[in-house]
Amino acid sequence: MSKPWKSVRHPVLKACWAGGYLLTLVAILYGLTKVREKQRLMKNTEIVDSWKQWREAAAVQATGVGPVQRKIPKSTEPPIQVLFTEHYKTIATAALIFGTFLYGMLYFFTQGMIAGNQRELPDTVDQSMTATTTTRSHPPD
Repeated sequence: MSKPWKSVRHPVLKACWAGGYLLTLVAILYGLTKVREKQRLMKNTEIVDSWKQWREAAAVQATGVGPVQRKIPKSTEPPIQVLFTEHYKTIATAALIFGTFLYGMLYFFTQGMIAGNQRELPDTVDQSMTATTTTRSHPPD
């Protein structure tokens, strides 16, 4: 690796980090959009049937017959469909904030490791400081 590439502030490295960040955000949004589309298309499938069976079982348990007294859920749609249809903006915002936080931590630690290798540590210790620390003002008891 050549010397200019080792600089933390190199413009190409900054562009790569910015591009990686944008790709991360696009990947998060793309994945969430695909899951949302899949949930919208699954109106009469296993998930809906399974949810209906669970609501029926909860209705039986609400009468006091089952081991636990439950409340009948108000929604006729499965929770995953409700989540992605009514609360998509909240999910997307939270995912982008969390993704930004994780990418920022990756950036922070990577830059720290790169900058840590570039720092020059002092080879010699200040002699005046060692002389004052080794002399004692009174003898030990």
